[in-house]
Amino acid sequence: MRKLISIGLCSAFLAVFTACNWIDPELNVDPNQPATADYNLVLPVAQASSAYVQGGDLGRYASVLTQHNIGLDRQHLGIYNYQFTESDVNNAWEGIYSGPLSDLKILMDRAEADGATSYLGVFQVMFAYNMVMVSDLWGDVPGSDAFRGAAATQPKYDTQEAVYTAMNALLDKAITNLTGTASVLKPGSDDFIYSGNLSKWTKAAWALKARMAIHRVKRDAAAGAVALDAVSKAMGSNADDMQFAFGAAETEGNPWYQFNTQRGDIAVGPKLAELMNATNDPRRPFYGVPDSTGALSTESSMGDLYSGISSAVPMLTYTEMKFIEAEAKSRVGDGAGAHAAYIAAVRASLERSGVAAADVTAYLAQPSVDPGAANLTLANIMTQKYIAMYTQPESFSDWRRSGVPALTPVSGSNVPRRFPYAQSERLYNSANMPTNLSIFDRVWWDVQ
Repeated sequence: MRKLISIGLCSAFLAVFTACNWIDPELNVDPNQPATADYNLVLPVAQASSAYVQGGDLGRYASVLTQHNIGLDRQHLGIYNYQFTESDVNNAWEGIYSGPLSDLKILMDRAEADGATSYLGVFQVMFAYNMVMVSDLWGDVPGSDAFRGAAATQPKYDTQEAVYTAMNALLDKAITNLTGTASVLKPGSDDFIYSGNLSKWTKAAWALKARMAIHRVKRDAAAGAVALDAVSKAMGSNADDMQFAFGAAETEGNPWYQFNTQRGDIAVGPKLAELMNATNDPRRPFYGVPDSTGALSTESSMGDLYSGISSAVPMLTYTEMKFIEAEAKSRVGDGAGAHAAYIAAVRASLERSGVAAADVTAYLAQPSVDPGAANLTLANIMTQKYIAMYTQPESFSDWRRSGVPALTPVSGSNVPRRFPYAQSERLYNSANMPTNLSIFDRVWWDVQ
């Protein structure tokens, strides 16, 4: 069984120590405190920290804004009512920048210098994944001017468009590194996501490119075609999903599990419960804890599929790719193609959740689930994608792009469309931080 490395050790593993120039660097070297750690030690830490950030604050905050979950008390009740402030996101912002993003930048530089192209490709995919997620939640963010240590304590912000351009280019490099001749140093059992399978990492790179392309459908008339091309090279089944499974020990538990056992101030959200109850969705006992009738409510605790102690945090999945394909084909008028991809997406989600084969068949037989190719709408596609993407921040992007499902604002007349910038940025990088923005303003690709 894999043994997870404590997330808190990440910085220690990746620290680089430098001696003053008048001290012999060979003196006082502690063999138990190496200047740099082997790739097989730092890769699982970078992966775990990436999954922990997504399944932690970022996933929870996005889930209450989309009404996947409801905030019942304390901080999450406030965020659910749109009292969403710079102090709420401060830990998340600092955590992802000083954690996985900073660590992966160090690893990319080391791997490139070492000629470890296989590891480099993996690090590049993971860095791009985290960077795109940050930009999707905040918009313009520090990127090209960040990750330079003391030389970049007040980094300039890149526009979201520039971030997307840079990350697409980085993914192109990753694909080249992953599909070329494998380097002598290459991941194996230290890769907790794909066990060193570079072909699957390549599919993940294409999956991220597909996600980025579908985000731009209102900005770029060619984005749908770009998304379809990328999807064709991405995941081919649920077995290709990019996800990180946590351990069975309390100190290694899934972040949703840790939050629910330690605080427990969220539950299944009203919109998710409404949609799943309307069709007797067989995923309900996996997503939450239904009542005696099998229904979910805002009193239902989260289920073990996403919040069990060793549950996986999904990052990029075959289910998502089939929904992207369905959306892109629907937008260009390919009704038959959209329908086939839609049915494949819903089936993949049901099977991924553990639904029995007979229940999969019965669910898909409902006209409200499968209206047929001639009657399938974008609303059908995005509603089912909303259900399938439970707990994932990507669902917040989908809602902003499509307006599906229709969310009734909990407070006021609008639902937030972006995260607020962190308090630390206002205090220490105010010269560069965008100003005069509220949580109701749109990010670059969120065209009205």
